[in-house]
Amino acid sequence: MADLKTLTKNIQRYVGVTADGEYGPNTARAVLVKLRSTAVTVTEPEGTSTESDAGFPEVFKATPNVSSSTIQPEGVVLHHSYGSYIGGVEWILNADSNVSYHALIDMDGSRTVFANDTQRAWHAGVSSFNGKKGCNNFMLGLAFSGDTYTRVLTPAEIDSAVEFLLPRFKRWGWPKDLSTITTHRDVSPNRKVDVDIRAEEVIMKALKKALI
Repeated sequence: MADLKTLTKNIQRYVGVTADGEYGPNTARAVLVKLRSTAVTVTEPEGTSTESDAGFPEVFKATPNVSSSTIQPEGVVLHHSYGSYIGGVEWILNADSNVSYHALIDMDGSRTVFANDTQRAWHAGVSSFNGKKGCNNFMLGLAFSGDTYTRVLTPAEIDSAVEFLLPRFKRWGWPKDLSTITTHRDVSPNRKVDVDIRAEEVIMKALKKALI
């Protein structure tokens, strides 16, 4: 059996990184990207499950596109990815994309989570909300696949979004008046247009009903 040093070198050669020690961060990141098609089960600090009570599968795949700083989420920015769900997952797991959401929802309600709530994802860019600039510093990013201007959200997508968000209202003390739920369109006006008003309205309606 190969020793740890030899094994590490073989792994580094396979994933295409230069040697950075037995536990180097470059090696770890490269391995995660290489294995992006394989579900990485992570026990999050908040203890989220990989299967929801409503039956929507949720898998955690760690994106390299997060900052070293942490955040305390004050709400969520709704996005759409423009592309397919599979393509979106691959893009967010690509270190060269410099893009990430906390979660992406497929049309059948399946979700991929890319970052823990307290990790700073890269989803909003130049933005402001309630007088605070840089929404990545204090907001979660939740996206739907495709373009919400060309289609309506499916019932499964709506239910999955509600299922994802409801526990976070309690966890982070978000007000139930939905005043901390916004869109990329609103936080980055004249720069971004997602999501369509129809998608925003159905999510708000479903959340309001669920929070009663």
